[in-house]
Amino acid sequence: MDDDDVGSPDIIAETVHVENETPLEPEKDEPTYLDVFKNKEFMKLLSGQFFSNFGDAIFRIAIQLYVYEMTLSITAMTLILAAQTIPWIVIGPIAGVFADRISRKALMVSADIIRGVSIVILPFLTNLYGIAVIAFLLGAASATFVAPRSAAIPEITGLRLYVKAISLSQLVFQTLAVLGPLFAAPIYIFLGPSTFWITSGCYFVSAIIVYFTIIPSADSDKDEVISFKVVLKDLKDGFTFLIRHPTVRLLLFMFTFIIIGTAFAGPLLLPYLFEVKQNALAIQYFNTPDSIFNVYNPIFRQTLKDLSDREFGFLGAIAAFGSIAGNLIFGRFEKRIGRPLAITLGTLSISFYYFIFLFKPSFYLLLGVGLFNGFFNGMFSLAINALFAENVPNEVRGRAYSATNAYIQVFSVMCLSVSGITADSIGIIITMTGAGVFLLITTIVILIWTKFYKFAGEPPKPALDPVSSE
Repeated sequence: MDDDDVGSPDIIAETVHVENETPLEPEKDEPTYLDVFKNKEFMKLLSGQFFSNFGDAIFRIAIQLYVYEMTLSITAMTLILAAQTIPWIVIGPIAGVFADRISRKALMVSADIIRGVSIVILPFLTNLYGIAVIAFLLGAASATFVAPRSAAIPEITGLRLYVKAISLSQLVFQTLAVLGPLFAAPIYIFLGPSTFWITSGCYFVSAIIVYFTIIPSADSDKDEVISFKVVLKDLKDGFTFLIRHPTVRLLLFMFTFIIIGTAFAGPLLLPYLFEVKQNALAIQYFNTPDSIFNVYNPIFRQTLKDLSDREFGFLGAIAAFGSIAGNLIFGRFEKRIGRPLAITLGTLSISFYYFIFLFKPSFYLLLGVGLFNGFFNGMFSLAINALFAENVPNEVRGRAYSATNAYIQVFSVMCLSVSGITADSIGIIITMTGAGVFLLITTIVILIWTKFYKFAGEPPKPALDPVSSE
């Protein structure tokens, strides 16, 4: 994301000072996107996000193509994804502790530089273990970057503008997620592993922009030395907050099942297109070894691979386009739609999307279903982010965000690690549709238990005043 007794925070960040002694009274007029555009510090942060997200979008596609092309192994591909996820569990919570104790800006800039340097090395690696090490470093830097950024945004915008601000942030992310897959596959086909250098450059540009942005930091005891004991105490405080806060606890419970299902099914989309839709591996049984149409023929196999890559890019782009629309509509009509309905439609759409793979849908049907799934997930994501920000005080927000990510990623790594093995054992379709059925059953149970996420419509905790940018 993505305390018990906590007082009102005094936030100090360079020339920025915020006092929050009383809850922010709800305003009659709903804020507009223009109000967010007037917040200079958030707009600078958003500009940095543009470059960072563009690099992310290219990298997400390129790393899967790179590893799968190198090994033709689903297991190898999912293990690399797992290696990138593990740091969110091990390092993420510790990064959250530092995000609540030292300069959030310094953490973000350092993380961008580490990501930029790591990816420069990637095109020179042909060993799977070396790629796994780089993937681990990238995951560690990303986990370090996300905690301070997520914790700082509500302080920069104030909770009154937070939903609109996050809507714009998601708009940038999803727009580049649309363009990224469309560009990534052709760029990778043309440049090969050198594509990773584009991502590296994007991270360095992001670091420069963040450096010139005012990033509020939590008000902590500046005289207290950060020791192993202090880190353990802060980690305990972060996880204790997650367990004891009723709204956050319900969100974590819901995410547990969603992550399990999506981690099993999500990484199998590219192998599904290549091995099932294009029937690339089965063709070998119907042709002689010398046939130009045999899958072992490098030219023919590469043709099928390029087709699968392009379809993979289009599916990612259409889902991101739907998410853009969902974000904008929910950001504009949040009060009319309501968060309970947004969360309900989002969870149901995820389970339905993976369930339809049982029927081997056409590519065009996948595009249509992916569009609707992205639309409802855009609303879902925005509602969840707003709920989390409103219920987590600033002075523990870094720890809470990191602890949440660590909790979620535990299940993600476990499922990613066995997803490829499961697909190789029982088949891609059974694994994907099994994940869809699992999600559908658990979603229905949670819907009944929470009375259709009624808790999401309850009044939030005391809000924060906006940060002034002078």
